[in-house]
Amino acid sequence: MTSLCPLVHEHDAEVERTLAVCRSHHRQASLALSELPGLHASLTHRLITSGTGLTGMPHGSTDPGISLDHRVVQVRSDIRNVLTTWSRHVVDERQVRPPVDQLANIALFVGSHLSWLLEQSYGPAFALDVIGPWETARMLMQPNPSRAFAVGGCPDCDGTLIAVLRPQDSLLPHEVVCDDSPFDEDGTPLHYWTADRWLTLGRKIRRPHP
Repeated sequence: MTSLCPLVHEHDAEVERTLAVCRSHHRQASLALSELPGLHASLTHRLITSGTGLTGMPHGSTDPGISLDHRVVQVRSDIRNVLTTWSRHVVDERQVRPPVDQLANIALFVGSHLSWLLEQSYGPAFALDVIGPWETARMLMQPNPSRAFAVGGCPDCDGTLIAVLRPQDSLLPHEVVCDDSPFDEDGTPLHYWTADRWLTLGRKIRRPHP
């Protein structure tokens, strides 16, 4: 009887050979183990956030300290915890020598026992443990791009209004601008509204034309 992978899929997937997960999750777990040490190191450059609400100093300290991105702090901690926990498990269960206590060596060690781990009844749990922080770390390493989409017709001409929503830490504001706007002498579009004027724009759009 064919067994299905117990992890989440858009469509059912069969487990791979003697493993407890499908080929896709096997591949993701392998890739995660190869990339986690590098992601852990690279995320050190993203520890500092431009926000002001997450300070790294003790409560009540007069030193403002630095502002840390708690998501980055958490995922770096998760990466180390996951790798060291499963490394200790392999050492205990298989009675083998532990790796050198460096993240790259630990990940390589766990990766060398990947097939054995995925053969066990807890294989799906192991796969989720390594894939979860890997996906989060990759997401945090990606730039947070602006999003632009049409929101309706311009009330001042026949153009289309385009809303531009920027990342939270961007120095530039959200805006709505007409794609057919005329420009002033400085090259600034005349049919242009920053977020603090969107209510005014909304009333202007709803106002009946003469």
